[in-house]
Amino acid sequence: MAKYFSLHIFLCLISCKSAQHDGLSVLRENLYEVVNSAPGTVGVAFLSDRDTVIINNGVHFPMMSVVKMHQSIAVIDALEKSHGSLDSALNISTNELDSDTWSPMLKERGHSDMKVSVRELMNYAIISSDNNASNLLFSRMVSPAETDKHIKSMAPDTAFSIRYSEADMKANHELSYSNYTTPLATSCLIRQLFNSQAVKYAPLKDALSEVTTGQDRLGAVLEGGSKVQFAHKTGSGYRNDRGELMAFNDVGYFCLPDGRDYALAVFIRDFRGSEAEAAAVMAKISELVYNYVNN
Repeated sequence: MAKYFSLHIFLCLISCKSAQHDGLSVLRENLYEVVNSAPGTVGVAFLSDRDTVIINNGVHFPMMSVVKMHQSIAVIDALEKSHGSLDSALNISTNELDSDTWSPMLKERGHSDMKVSVRELMNYAIISSDNNASNLLFSRMVSPAETDKHIKSMAPDTAFSIRYSEADMKANHELSYSNYTTPLATSCLIRQLFNSQAVKYAPLKDALSEVTTGQDRLGAVLEGGSKVQFAHKTGSGYRNDRGELMAFNDVGYFCLPDGRDYALAVFIRDFRGSEAEAAAVMAKISELVYNYVNN
C-alpha cells in the first residue's frame, strides 16, 4: 500500500509538471502569434519564480520614460550614500524649466521660481512621467551616465544603456535609440526592486503603484476592484522620419493575493500604427500572461 501511494504521488508530480510545461508552451505560442502580427517590433519578458519567457530580447528598445524608474533608484541610493533626505528642498528657477514639454508639475505650480523637494520631483517623474522633474533630477542629483553606472553595479541584467535626458532626446529624437534596454533587463530590475526589503525604496514602490499614465496597457487586464497588487512604469516615444512610433513601453510588477508574483515588460519600437493600436497589442500580451498565471 505504501509503495502504491508513493508511486501515485510520483505520477501526479510528473503529470503536474507536464501540464505546467504544456501550458507554458501554449503561452509562448500565443505570445508569438501576437508579436508576429504586430506592425512593429515587439519585445516581451515574463519573469516569475518558476517561469521565464522572452521574445525579441536581442533587440535594443528605446526606454523613453521607463528610465525614470532607473533614475529614481539611483537618486535614492545617492541620497543614502550622502546621508541626504528625499525631503531635501531644491530651489528651482524658471530658466531650468521647459514650458514646451510634458509637465503636470508646471501646470500645477505655475511658471515661476519654486521650491520643490526631491521626493516631489521623484513622484512627478514616476506617477505622471513629468519631463521637467526628470530633467531636474538628472541635472541636480545624478547624471544619466552616473545613473547608468550605478544601476549596472546592482542590476541582475545589465543589457541597457542610459546616456541622455528627456531634454537631450527632445532636442534630437534620434538619441532616443541610444537610451535602450532589453525587456528582460527591465523586468529583472522591477522584480528586484519589489522583492527588496530595503525601507528606502518604499516611496518609489508607492509611486510606481500610483502611476497615472498608460492605463490601457499592461494593467488593462485587471478588473475594477481587483486585489492584485500592480505597479508599473510607462514610456512613449516620438515619431521617426518614417512616421513610425519609435517606442511604446510598459514594465509592470504583479503580485497576486496568494503571494505569487511576476514581472512583465513589453517594449514596442518602430510601430506603424496609432498609440491605441500599440496599447491593444500590449494589453493582449498582458491578458495572455495573466490568464496563464491564474490557471
